[in-house]
Amino acid sequence: MRILVIGAGQVGSHLARILALHDNDVIVVDKDPAKCQNLRESIEADIHVVQGDATDPSLYEEIDLSSIDVVVAATDRDEVNLFVATLARDYGVKRIIARVRSPLVAKLMEKIGVEYVITEPLVTAKLMASIIEGKYTAINLVPVFTGNYVLVSLSISETDTSVGKSLDELDLPRESRILAVFDGENMLDPMEVERLHPNYVVIALVRRDVVQEFIQAFR
Repeated sequence: MRILVIGAGQVGSHLARILALHDNDVIVVDKDPAKCQNLRESIEADIHVVQGDATDPSLYEEIDLSSIDVVVAATDRDEVNLFVATLARDYGVKRIIARVRSPLVAKLMEKIGVEYVITEPLVTAKLMASIIEGKYTAINLVPVFTGNYVLVSLSISETDTSVGKSLDELDLPRESRILAVFDGENMLDPMEVERLHPNYVVIALVRRDVVQEFIQAFR
């Protein structure tokens, strides 16, 4: 796929590397020269980095936005992400994903047809609550999102059958994707997890109708 990521901060740069390593054609735009240089010097993946202002419409003519399969608006400014999402919709991009902080902006994005809107404070707060309570919580990615998938987090207990196993050994439903594993100190990529241990927290995107099946795979 040809993927455009707007914003080379921590979220955008990590996402770009992951997508590029999965053999996608990734373009990243940011106006900060230092961030662009850091990404260009990445030895992990081949990423096309463009230094430019994401609010300049002429930039998208150069990139040929109409040929992009997925646009990710990942800057730390809601107004910029809203502008990018609106422009991508006007260019006919079918898949648009955006991060926002304001629920109001999230609603605006839903109205223009953004596929996924991730409201960071809400997701983070509910994830922390589930970790503190020591149980899984199924939460919507955004309050206004009406899709079939939810973000699930579950804490591994000492009595779970998944303790000592790798993620590949678990019989997980096909309609689920593990995004990360929190080991108590670091958020790990699933590929970095050799064995599951008590108190690990698994974070995944799961279709609503198979959430219980997903949970039971660990129990």
